[in-house]
Amino acid sequence: MINIGVCIEPFYMGQSFEQKLRNIEKLGFKSYEFWFHDKDFTNQGLVDEKKDFAKIKNLNKELGLKTNDFVLNHPDGGIIAALINRHDTNKILDNLSYMIDLAHTIECKKFISGSGNIIKGLAKEDAIDAMTDSLGLIGDVCKKEGMEIILEPFNSIVDHPDYFLDDPQVAVDILKKVNNDHVTMLYDIYHMQIMAGNIVDFVTKNLKYIGHFHIAGVPGRHEPIENELNYPFILNSIEALGYKGAFGLEYFPTMDSDESLSRTLKVLTSSLK
Repeated sequence: MINIGVCIEPFYMGQSFEQKLRNIEKLGFKSYEFWFHDKDFTNQGLVDEKKDFAKIKNLNKELGLKTNDFVLNHPDGGIIAALINRHDTNKILDNLSYMIDLAHTIECKKFISGSGNIIKGLAKEDAIDAMTDSLGLIGDVCKKEGMEIILEPFNSIVDHPDYFLDDPQVAVDILKKVNNDHVTMLYDIYHMQIMAGNIVDFVTKNLKYIGHFHIAGVPGRHEPIENELNYPFILNSIEALGYKGAFGLEYFPTMDSDESLSRTLKVLTSSLK
């Protein structure tokens, strides 16, 4: 059975992290993910707010929930560092040990990493080389710690206009060079439909490099139940390939969060073979 989880931030605006977890558990979800360990997402954007990982550990145990992953560095590189900037490599590595300790506390095995935004004057080839080297170093640490770093390409057309890594094939090429099972890709179906399309064919050819999926409707990044993508077909196709990981619902609801998530979960799971 496919594991459909929730990316917590876009849902239940104004409610506490604990209450959000209690809400999704009541709806039948068994897993979730979040963005930052020290920030919350509100109607005003990101605000400073450290999460209590000891409390999260206890909540996971009480509610029977699993934390799939959380973010290591902001996609644009503004928080922590950018993978494409060699001057940031030590910042990432210095922060990594602290983040691993947090992850171990809640028995989380994966981090999400972005490439960083385009740096003026930095050639594409040099940026790719820097990212490859950084991921190699991060991957070595993750392998020793039983962790996994998942690299996420984003769309640069709608949501992240200056983002560097917007091509899933470039991501795969980098992962081939890194050659470490603890360094994989987060394939966000919403972002990659906008940038490249051809979803099922790409995943079929490259599933071995994919460690996680995100789901949202196209266009709009809302509920994935009425949109241009045939998600039941996509999910059934990926499951048939042998994928055993999670799919994270990362979208902005157009209705009450409970209604949005329950409808989405019902539509997606009832359509699975």
